Amino acid sequence: MADGGGPDRDGARRPEPAVYDELQRANRRATRLLLGATVFLALVLVWILVGWFAPQAALDPVTAVPITAGGALLGVGGTYLAYRGGPAIALRAAKARPAPREQYPQLHNVFDEVCVSAGIANTRPKLYVVDDPAPNAFATGLRLEDSHVAVTTGLVERLPRYELRAVLAHEVAHIVNDDIRAVTVAVATAGLVALLADVLVRAMWFGGRGGRGGNRGGNSAGAAQVVFLVLGLLAVVLAPIAAQLIRFAVSRQREYLADATAADLLRDPQSMVNALRRLDADRTEIRQFEVATAHLWFEEPNDTKGKDRGAKMARRFATHPSIGERIERLARLNAGTVRLDDPLPPPPQSPGPSAPPPSSGPRGGSDALDPLRFPGTGGRHPGSPGASGPPPPPRS
Repeated sequence: MADGGGPDRDGARRPEPAVYDELQRANRRATRLLLGATVFLALVLVWILVGWFAPQAALDPVTAVPITAGGALLGVGGTYLAYRGGPAIALRAAKARPAPREQYPQLHNVFDEVCVSAGIANTRPKLYVVDDPAPNAFATGLRLEDSHVAVTTGLVERLPRYELRAVLAHEVAHIVNDDIRAVTVAVATAGLVALLADVLVRAMWFGGRGGRGGNRGGNSAGAAQVVFLVLGLLAVVLAPIAAQLIRFAVSRQREYLADATAADLLRDPQSMVNALRRLDADRTEIRQFEVATAHLWFEEPNDTKGKDRGAKMARRFATHPSIGERIERLARLNAGTVRLDDPLPPPPQSPGPSAPPPSSGPRGGSDALDPLRFPGTGGRHPGSPGASGPPPPPRS
């Protein structure tokens, strides 16, 4: 298969690499803009908090700037602690355990292919397993050297090899795109905004004496106090909501980017679409998750699968786009190379890689994760251009 854009073996065209590069640049610009907006909200809350107790000081740049900066630094310290502790919290919340190669050989083989394709074979993330029947996965880690990818037993048991590879590529894409770092910062700063809003509410409720003390400066101080009261009331209501909307928007944008990156890494958008379709049809509810880590998963754990989703506005508070939206985005990006109505390949026939391997087929190894053991496909993966072979070369 050609490395650049152009016809694949079945004559379909895949997007030029520049399309994916521009998508990544646009996504990163949007992420920086959204994170900057959250930081701005935090600074506004600190300034209003200062103004509530000392309105004249808050209105004087000589005193307002250092006081606001000092309060912001304290908030940044708390945000940093949450930022550093996020990966360990996610693994503990999911009760993830290491996946030994001798127990999960086929899973490791597929993961090795993905890491080679992504060019991170020498700094391969650690592979974990979550004992849960729902098919899902997540990645965590703020640096490549400390990154982890966890998959549920349900994912390994229910997805054919090509679709499993696509899900693993999606999680690896989160790591190589620095998505985990961006989303963790978004979560931490949104939490900081909520904390500052709570402090402001308590200050306005219990700190009335500080506000009345400002009237010693005369009518101007009293007027300033009224202004900060109005700003404070607006801020405590709107700022946390805005911060959460920004946080969820960052998470959704990074999901789109990871889908596109995975399809590009593997030169196989059809398998990414098939995996999404299969998970969308599955109704098994995941048990091993916490709401605080929902943004990390491949599929939103508490997604209602189209039931009781509410109005369109409610989707803005979701950590993930709907699977239908993700499929539609991939189909637009890879027009002519994916088919949405073909029957899905059959699931693996064995209970998964933890079971004793059955007798080997012509290529050796278990049929459960063999990409070519699908009847009637002529040795090709259903719906995907080209036959199987070695994994695509690492991206430069």
